Amino acid sequence: MPDTPRIALLIETSTSYGRGLLRGIGQYAQFHGPWSFYIEPGELAGKTPDLKGWGVQGIIARIHTQTQARQILAAKVPTVDLDFVLPQLFPWGLTNNDTTIGRLAAEHLISCGLSNFAYVGWAPADQSTTFWDSARGKAFDATIAAAGSAVAHYTWPKAQRDWTWAREQKHLAQWLAELPKPVGVMAANDQRARHVLEAARIAGLDLPRELAVIGVDNDEVLCEMSSPSLSSVAVNTPRIGYEAAAMLDKLMASKKVSDKPVVIEPLGIVARQSTDTLAMDDAEVVAALRYIRRNIDKPIRVSDVLKAVNISRKTLEVRFAKALGRTPHSEIHRVRLERVKNLLVQSDWSLKKIATASGFTYAEHMHAVFRKETGATPNEYRAQHREH
Repeated sequence: MPDTPRIALLIETSTSYGRGLLRGIGQYAQFHGPWSFYIEPGELAGKTPDLKGWGVQGIIARIHTQTQARQILAAKVPTVDLDFVLPQLFPWGLTNNDTTIGRLAAEHLISCGLSNFAYVGWAPADQSTTFWDSARGKAFDATIAAAGSAVAHYTWPKAQRDWTWAREQKHLAQWLAELPKPVGVMAANDQRARHVLEAARIAGLDLPRELAVIGVDNDEVLCEMSSPSLSSVAVNTPRIGYEAAAMLDKLMASKKVSDKPVVIEPLGIVARQSTDTLAMDDAEVVAALRYIRRNIDKPIRVSDVLKAVNISRKTLEVRFAKALGRTPHSEIHRVRLERVKNLLVQSDWSLKKIATASGFTYAEHMHAVFRKETGATPNEYRAQHREH
């Protein structure tokens, strides 16, 4: 093998997801290389590049089709699959924890007080390379079912010629219009969530009052360009890329590598305007929840919430139990911990700054509460969940 291994990266460069993977691979190469990368910009939707002509010694790929898989296998070099959809052909790979992704999306929509839910997949259910799609949908279903509700699943047009977005959007718009309102919709990824928002506008729906939407990937460009801006489950693509490179390095050195997929946890929810709704009939509960969300960076207590809504503690506790199944105090606690988790993963702030920004008076108190609730210290949680 040459001193500098030639690595083919069959990963799209046109999406935030693909670029995150590439960033993680590049980070590994900086520490453990050098590696020489062979990469072609774009979507990689066409024919697989001439791998033999490139003389590659290893491949990291997102494998989407059986044809692409056969072409990669023909190169006869170690290959790591970043979607792990064909384990019988490519036994080494990584995948997002799609069960956690579906659960987090469901919990977020439930916290908005919604009782109607729907799921819109990326592709028809019989498409063999969209296992991640069905896994997210199943986890979403299970979490909603545990909360006592059911999920309506979008059914694609029967004719394949109607699967193009230009034809499909009216079909999706009609389906959204017929759902009971208000409804919380999880889409398989951010691009699909944008489709949902566009179709909802065609249907004349009031966003997010009638229809709240959450996607997956936290593609910041897509999310911020959406109207309303799109809430999303953030995934840890740089870590997936980094771990994939480490796995390939071992394979090229003929070291033993487990054939069990490496599962990477998502980073958490990034809430934006598309789920900024509180779909409850109880105006006082809605007002209390809005107060909590907007003031969680302060050391608020239940007494502060009571002043904001001007009702008795007993009355508010009864109404919270009926609407949410928890107390005002536990809701403050839950929202505060979620803020800590998000700041740990998505910022480089010190623990003292995170504590202050999450309404804790002292970092030591935050540390104790966080460890009791999660079983990990804030620093341990940050190391486990943030980008590599």
